[in-house]
Amino acid sequence: MGNTAEIIDSQERSAGAQEVVASQVQKALSEIFKSTSFRTSRQSQQLLQYIVDQTLAGHAELLKERVIGAEVFGRPPDYDTNEDPIVRGRAAEVRKRLAQYYVGEGHRCSIRIELSPGSYHASFSDSSRSPAKESGIPAFDPVQHQEPAHLPRFEPVIPATGPSSASAVVLNSRMWLFLGIAALVVLLGAVAYTFQPKGPVEQFWSPLLETSKPILIYTGANAVYMPSPDLIQRYRATHHLGDLDTLGREFLPPVTQDQKLGPGDLLEMNSSFVTLGDVAANVNVASLLTRFNRSFDLRSGEDVAFGDLRQSPAVLIGAFNNGWTLQMTGDLPYVFEVDHTIKDRANNTLLWRPVNSPEGKVQVDFALVARLPHSKTGEPLIAIAGVTQCGTRAAAEFITSSRALRDLLKSAPKDWASKNMEFVLQTKVINDIPTNPTVVAIRYW
Repeated sequence: MGNTAEIIDSQERSAGAQEVVASQVQKALSEIFKSTSFRTSRQSQQLLQYIVDQTLAGHAELLKERVIGAEVFGRPPDYDTNEDPIVRGRAAEVRKRLAQYYVGEGHRCSIRIELSPGSYHASFSDSSRSPAKESGIPAFDPVQHQEPAHLPRFEPVIPATGPSSASAVVLNSRMWLFLGIAALVVLLGAVAYTFQPKGPVEQFWSPLLETSKPILIYTGANAVYMPSPDLIQRYRATHHLGDLDTLGREFLPPVTQDQKLGPGDLLEMNSSFVTLGDVAANVNVASLLTRFNRSFDLRSGEDVAFGDLRQSPAVLIGAFNNGWTLQMTGDLPYVFEVDHTIKDRANNTLLWRPVNSPEGKVQVDFALVARLPHSKTGEPLIAIAGVTQCGTRAAAEFITSSRALRDLLKSAPKDWASKNMEFVLQTKVINDIPTNPTVVAIRYW
């Protein structure tokens, strides 16, 4: 039954593909790859090219998840797709980028390429061959401005003579005067709304909000060791576990001074984990951009190259787990140092370092915020980075708060909005939750 369904699906898709000439599809594909949505993502281009090629060739058997993983992303032919869902993740990314393209730069493109959810087949359509166009009926284009219909002009009828004519004239005069005043009030209200001053949050974020490009939000991933399944099983065999642990909940076997770990007991996880503080910062930034109706692209781990930062305004979240933050802020007035400190480059004796409790819990943290309308990438950039995850969370909350930014900008120079800005925040931490962040140093240039 499953094979029959696959054959029918393949035949239907092949028939659909024949409606559009392959050369037209490839030409449309080349335009897609030049767009803002695709030109910064090599993997998205490679995946879409492979799916289009195999769909046009009718090779449905090559459009399986494991086959695509091996052919496009270099995975072993027998790799576990559940443990490594790269194809599913990248396919979802491609669908999102295609949607962005056809809403934006490609809204006039007649050839459309689509990937249906849950499938790795492509479908093609040609809007220039729609029934409306072939029958000569003009199709509605939502982008085109429609000419207003010519409505009959209304002329008030005023009697030329008679005792009631004067009162009619007065009545009509008052009506038009009232309508004129009402229109003027509406116009003045619209002008006042248009030119009302921006709030502190909108002012601070204006370098990113005023661009038409999607905003890249990149979060670094933490380097983490995870206990291997073999180590977990050895621990289970010799220790009593709680109810949830017996059901499979993740836990860390306690490591004592006399415990010996052998080769393979710890697994390296370099690009898989993000801290709670960084997640909270992501939520704050994404919520703000959504409020201002701005589109954004979330990335993490090893999913960003310098070319991506050159093509899009960006928000960098995290410091020591984010190599791009360290590179983009490495020559600014305040910089991160290798021993988990923030240093003033103009005064090497001025350092800010977190304070920990005797148990190792962070009690005071510090963070850098860099607002760079003129960054080295050529695109506007904002960095939100704490020495620890607590500082990162505090910084994100600070620069999305109207009250905090209003207080910050009271002492800013008049032309601060067009300048680069960097400041250091200090925050008290209670139970891993930052509170009351305050500015301890700031520079404009």
